[in-house]
Amino acid sequence: MTWRTQFNAIFLIAYFYGFLALRRSPILFVAIFLTPLSFLFFLYVIAPHSVLPFGVVGGVVFTALFTGNGMMNDCAYLRLERQIQQVFITSPLRPFAWVLGMAVSELAWTIPALALFIVVLSFVVSLSWLAVLGLIGVILLTWLMASSLGFLLSTFFRTLREIWPIGTVVFTTLSVLPPIFYPITAIPADFRWVAFVSPSTFTSQLADRAAGLSVPTIAVVPALSSIPLEILGMAGLTFLFALMAMRLARWREP
Repeated sequence: MTWRTQFNAIFLIAYFYGFLALRRSPILFVAIFLTPLSFLFFLYVIAPHSVLPFGVVGGVVFTALFTGNGMMNDCAYLRLERQIQQVFITSPLRPFAWVLGMAVSELAWTIPALALFIVVLSFVVSLSWLAVLGLIGVILLTWLMASSLGFLLSTFFRTLREIWPIGTVVFTTLSVLPPIFYPITAIPADFRWVAFVSPSTFTSQLADRAAGLSVPTIAVVPALSSIPLEILGMAGLTFLFALMAMRLARWREP
């Protein structure tokens, strides 16, 4: 298959599993938006209003991260229940086309929620076009990182029963425990460096900076709070997860 044919296949996979599914079932949009909105509501009720901008940015990051959870669920279901992955990998379609097509379909589901969160954020803080472009860049890197991780995990499931508990543990840990919905200053200064064990902390810090929110210097390892290192860390983790997805994923059943 030529490169043009591969990209046509990517578009068709993304359209069928993403845009078409969203058009036929608009309730998917509500489901994707509901969880981060719930966190944001509780922050609004119980937290100081100064924390609200971090919560709205957290909604953006959370939604982008959960493309990985959707990728893991859908790819595992299609492989185990529908045997679709086996059909694609025995065809002239290249593996990267299947993975990218599914990743774009997951992004399509989240675009309405992401756009709505950015609109809400514009009412909470003053956003320039440069800030919006910065947020879009963070969203795209987060999507690539999370989708790569989600696909990698999906290839190791043996039964559908494994999907829900493992996915809940992995992506809830990445999206709730790190400082996404709250400022990193809520963590004691001597322990803030621990937050950077999670790749989503790099994402949230960059998103906060793009939105113009104050990001403090970390007392123990000040270099971790520098913009170049945050960009390098996020880009490096995105590349690492993508490489692992291509090299370590189980394409065929043992």
